[in-house]
Amino acid sequence: MNRTIFITLLILISAFFWTANMNAASNDNPETVQGVSTEKIEEIFAIYESSDAPGCAVSVYSEGNEIYKNTFGLSNLDYGIALSDSSAFYMASVSKQVTAAAAGLLVIRGELDDTAPVSDYIEEWPDYASDVQVHHLFSHTSGLPDIYGLMEIAGVPVNNPMDIEDYMELIRHGESLKFSPGTDYAYTNSGYTTLAHLVEIISEKPFFQFVEDEFFKPLGMSSTHFHSDRLRVIPNRVISYRPGEEQFRRTYLGMFQGVGPGGLYSTLNDWAKWEAFWYGSLDWDGGITVEEASELKSLMVTPAIADGEELDYGWGLHIEKRKGQLMIGHGGSFMGFRTDYRRYPDHGYSFLTLCNRGDAEPRDFNDRLADLFLQDDFEAYLAPYGGTYRNDELPIEYELTVEEGNLNLIRRNSPNGAMTEDAEDIWRAGSWDFVFERSDEGQITGFVVSTGRARDVEFTKINGDQL
Repeated sequence: MNRTIFITLLILISAFFWTANMNAASNDNPETVQGVSTEKIEEIFAIYESSDAPGCAVSVYSEGNEIYKNTFGLSNLDYGIALSDSSAFYMASVSKQVTAAAAGLLVIRGELDDTAPVSDYIEEWPDYASDVQVHHLFSHTSGLPDIYGLMEIAGVPVNNPMDIEDYMELIRHGESLKFSPGTDYAYTNSGYTTLAHLVEIISEKPFFQFVEDEFFKPLGMSSTHFHSDRLRVIPNRVISYRPGEEQFRRTYLGMFQGVGPGGLYSTLNDWAKWEAFWYGSLDWDGGITVEEASELKSLMVTPAIADGEELDYGWGLHIEKRKGQLMIGHGGSFMGFRTDYRRYPDHGYSFLTLCNRGDAEPRDFNDRLADLFLQDDFEAYLAPYGGTYRNDELPIEYELTVEEGNLNLIRRNSPNGAMTEDAEDIWRAGSWDFVFERSDEGQITGFVVSTGRARDVEFTKINGDQL
């Protein structure tokens, strides 16, 4: 066999195994999943189904059980390794719910008082933050300056190998809070760094070890860990990238070892166990007890309070509504990893999307997955918005339709397509803002639309389900 033929055969064999790996999860999926076509699911991620580019891994859960998973694209471009359900992703800020669970467990056990000043536990806590209490750290209501902002100001590269104590030293050298603790909300990674530090002080264990002993080992999450040691080997480690002018550029930071606000590595297979733990469908032995787990879950999804107002954040999780349905979750973005986890507890569905390319939009993908699985519930909520709306002075009419779980604007020469809900009765279509109006009986009677060049143009609903 000459060299040319040998090389050709080698390429064909490599391509075969790559394709087999890429399609392994897909082949395990039926044509429909709880009434949803797998073809429609795969259409969402089709742009990442590539043999030479990074991509995404996705799982869908129902009542804590994994009902669909698939991977699209490569884990490592240097070696052409495809993503799989055992690929270990950096989870970015999705990590916060695990850090909150670890610190929250100490609260439940009475070892950490969430109403106490942080200074009760940390001797060298800075004077400028003396009024910060432990619960402020969970909910981003502490006013602490963000550690990565402090690093940027200090000229410290993010990739510097720093441990928790190094990050705490940065916080000590901050000069002031953004606001008085408990009066406002400002997302800050410093709170979760401090929570990890508190776990170490109280448990007298390294943070990663405490979480492993109480959660990962008992739950069987053997491929999940907090990466506080940059020299630790990570089997099936995923590398992250960003698109360049001619090819993808590596953005993975091999020296980074910060934990608390991030730092978690996990896989689709392991996260299925975390999901089962949350829904109470997992049996385990050791670590956190079933009773402690039940109390912890309740605390984590209780909205925090700032200045007397309820926030859309609990302990490591956002708590909000989407198209009328309660949604709990968190996203993450760091060094080219983009991650997102969303749970709809009233319907039992959860969605996890992990991507290793900086241009991915996993939150959008999870929203589109939810549109498929919760279509009927979304459409029932959206139905009252559907109909024809008229402005008699212009004169002009807009049509709003409800299709495939979305509210759509139909109008020539305007930003047609699916609208986005910012809050109840407040929507966007492109750069246009719509505020819907209701009668005393709660029926939608019209909307006011504003654009970049016109504001508060009134439209009256002239037909629809409610009229």
